[in-house]
Amino acid sequence: MRRVIARTKWFLPFVALLLVLAGCQSVGGFDVNKALIGDVDVKSSESSMTFSMNAEPSEGISAEDKEMVDLINSFSLSISNAKLQENGNVSANGSIGYKQLNIPFSLFMDKQTLVFTVEGAKQPFYFPVQGYDEVFAEVGLDLTKAEDLSKLLTKFVVKNLPNPSAISVTPVSEAVYGQQVNMTKLHTEVTGDELPALLKGFLKSISKDTEGFTELVGGLYDYLYPVIKAMDEEGSGDLQDFGFGEIPLEDKEAVVTVLHDAAKLAVDALLLVYDNQLDSLYKSTPELKKVLSKDTKLAVDIFVDSGLHVRKQNVDLKVALPGTEDMPLKSFSLKASSQIWNIGGAVTADPISTEGALDVSSDYLTPAETLNNFDPNSNVYRILKDDLGITKRTIVIEPDDEYYYPIVDNNTTYIPLRYLAEDLDATVEWDTVNRAIVVTDGVYGDKLVFKIGSPEALINGEKVKLAEPVFVDEYGDAYVSLRLLAEALHATVYVDEDGWITITRK
Repeated sequence: MRRVIARTKWFLPFVALLLVLAGCQSVGGFDVNKALIGDVDVKSSESSMTFSMNAEPSEGISAEDKEMVDLINSFSLSISNAKLQENGNVSANGSIGYKQLNIPFSLFMDKQTLVFTVEGAKQPFYFPVQGYDEVFAEVGLDLTKAEDLSKLLTKFVVKNLPNPSAISVTPVSEAVYGQQVNMTKLHTEVTGDELPALLKGFLKSISKDTEGFTELVGGLYDYLYPVIKAMDEEGSGDLQDFGFGEIPLEDKEAVVTVLHDAAKLAVDALLLVYDNQLDSLYKSTPELKKVLSKDTKLAVDIFVDSGLHVRKQNVDLKVALPGTEDMPLKSFSLKASSQIWNIGGAVTADPISTEGALDVSSDYLTPAETLNNFDPNSNVYRILKDDLGITKRTIVIEPDDEYYYPIVDNNTTYIPLRYLAEDLDATVEWDTVNRAIVVTDGVYGDKLVFKIGSPEALINGEKVKLAEPVFVDEYGDAYVSLRLLAEALHATVYVDEDGWITITRK
């Protein structure tokens, strides 16, 4: 699990790179394949990254859509220092940009836990990951083999994907974490109108690359065979029921041959109808012509040192959009840049203590508890409550609701106290000494006290007269006035002419 997360630090630039590289394995004498595969073996390093988005609205965009566009454009992510320790521990410090705010955060992950904290939080949050490796192992997945499969896939794609029209290699001297480094800069560009031809060329190439295709299928077999074997041992299926006829699944050579031939047949069949299918797609989805036009452009720069390690990457993607009513955007852009240093060095990730931290994997962690873990004056508190509305609630109760079982008497609706209180994120406790039900509002902290048979309740210490004393039904549920309870928990109540009740808390 940790290895998977650690390797994703380069995921966006890496995928973008695979989209535009490489035809042959060498460009201007530069071995692309070795550079990409070499980074998979890095066990320790430090890195930084920035990421931003930009949506360009169409003319006449609605105020609501414009608000969403402004929100998208305000978002950014900056990681000032990510550390990958040799034992797999990972830490990162950075900030999130949101509506002209800059919100610092930190995270740490080891074998047991993912821990993170954000500015304004009273305690960190954590998510237990202990046992995830064991879970994968139980189903036969070996995460160490995932890296081998990644290498095979990289090699296969780089070897067979045709070169785009713009690709170049130049020697440069660039600053990496404040130090000048002599590197090779690989620059590539691809436009949307090139993509169909690149994909077709890729399909043609892999159809002919019997050796590479077979090697990739063999790697996939090595990765998945233990999973299928484990399924069979658990009685989940018969090894002969996976479409190979009389060929035993244990016979790797025979199975790989069958899979390769089937995959090649599918690729060849696709090539036969490729142009016609593309024309049909353009006719049925004319907006696609705008997306796959020269206005869509991906540009990638990678900087590789003499040890064939990627030290810097810049990715700039702009996707042209049709600007329709359903998608009122002219374009959508992503920009990412990263750099890496101290490769293979003595790196120690920065731990974060879990003492007092909130377990976000718990089913009992309510939105109110999450909100109340932040200083009410902090930016995150305001964002969670006002912008994201994590504590907003809307409850609809039918006249004959089979969950709440409302009781109407003298134009007053009574409801099981616990059901409604807990659905509004309040806690309900029984005070044995005073023989009272204590309800505590999870968002605002108000305290309500009810006694069975009492015509009065206490709301924040103030006595409030009840229309009817609290009563208990035949199932042991304590009933109180719905409106009184809801409004005491900062919700509003609306009853329509048919008796449907809507309870709303903002």
